[in-house]
Amino acid sequence: MFGTYYKRQRAPKYNQKQLEQIPSKCRKLRREITDYETFIIVDDEKYFTFSGDDMLENAGFYASDKENTPPDVRYKCKQKFAPKILVWLALSSKGISRPYIGTTKGPAVTGDVYVEKCLLKLLTFINKHHPDDKYIFWPDLASSHYAQQTTEWLNERKVPFVPKCANPPNVPKARPIEDFLVHIG
Repeated sequence: MFGTYYKRQRAPKYNQKQLEQIPSKCRKLRREITDYETFIIVDDEKYFTFSGDDMLENAGFYASDKENTPPDVRYKCKQKFAPKILVWLALSSKGISRPYIGTTKGPAVTGDVYVEKCLLKLLTFINKHHPDDKYIFWPDLASSHYAQQTTEWLNERKVPFVPKCANPPNVPKARPIEDFLVHIG
């Protein structure tokens, strides 16, 4: 008897530096950067390949005779940096932004795309849902989120954001958008 099958839960893998930083940065974020009147706006992006081979449901194949299965069914060739669809959105307790959906060529969104496509939608979301509110934008630690052009853009438009030095690394439980985007993938 093998017992009951249980699906593993997803959990972040932490390195020692992250484990040391998380408690103090979370405390700072809660006690010094926000208060009970502050709305927190988070954003995130998810990538989907055109082939769909990143979906577990597409990882295998059915065959009555594995040895005589054609090679194009049996083997799946994968490009190193396959073209991807980028889905970006922001959310707060007051709502969800309009998503940005576009293509990307590299492994991650660039600063140009982030500023020109995603942050424009963020600003629209802020103006619609938080025109007179006290809020702070909490991006994750992706390099494009703290690129010089990104921080300059946010500062020019007076969008308060969590400074990189105070941003806790790898805390998906504190960022509900992480769970939200998992379910659309």
